[in-house]
Amino acid sequence: MTEEHSTETRRYKFEQIRHKELARGASEDEATRIASETVDKVLAQEAKEQ
Repeated sequence: MTEEHSTETRRYKFEQIRHKELARGASEDEATRIASETVDKVLAQEAKEQ
């Protein structure tokens, strides 16, 4: 996996999480904070599953 691809994947997951939090009713700042805290955990879990 190239570094550019992993950055794109991380950004994509970040945006998915952020949008889910916004849909849940979180503020922009809160959604960004939660996504930042969660994205690496989600990617690590997905890597373990493969």
